[in-house]
Amino acid sequence: MRVTFVCNRCGGKTVTRDAWADWDQDKQEWALGAVFDYAFCHECEEETNLEEIELRPVA
Repeated sequence: MRVTFVCNRCGGKTVTRDAWADWDQDKQEWALGAVFDYAFCHECEEETNLEEIELRPVA
């Protein structure tokens, strides 16, 4: 199942979550370490709660 996340206020798709990344010395790249509850909508420019929406399968 494929999903996307939108702002629960305005339905905007330009949303971000607060997170941290850990340096993986072996792979020489950043790896997602944790995702936190704080979410922000860049369309209504407010803190928000995210709504998960199921996407249609790709044909």
